[in-house]
Amino acid sequence: MAKQDSKLELISKLMDLFKEKELGEFEVEFKEGDTSLIKLRMAHYSSGYQVPNIAPLPAPSPEVHNPTPQLDETQSEKSGLVSSEMVGTVYLKQSPEAPTPFVQIGQSVKEGDTILIIEAMKTMNFIGAPHAGTVRKVMVDDGEPVQFGSELMIID
Repeated sequence: MAKQDSKLELISKLMDLFKEKELGEFEVEFKEGDTSLIKLRMAHYSSGYQVPNIAPLPAPSPEVHNPTPQLDETQSEKSGLVSSEMVGTVYLKQSPEAPTPFVQIGQSVKEGDTILIIEAMKTMNFIGAPHAGTVRKVMVDDGEPVQFGSELMIID
């Protein structure tokens, strides 16, 4: 029980630090060996803080092997690949009424230019071009849900 109390005390301290530092998002995972015991994610909402339920994660079965994903040849050729850094919904335009998207195929962009928005937890995150270049391909549709690592665009 002392182990559980120390984890709860640590979580409490993390929550206080999260509020004190006014962080927008925070995630931590407690592991014992290769087994995840607790995964905690906190995010700031305009109406306050929301902390999801904290529950133990199921232990992985011994026969399951999760190798580190390797880039295949086509992905490694996409040196200008822009991937999602969060889970959310993609918006290619400033608003539903906007006549044109932020960027179009063939358009030149400078580093930091807004290329799309990802709505995550009711927050609009303006995503900037990671580098200067030309938009070669848009790989998502307006309003499409994306996961961490989803391919969004190719800018080279």
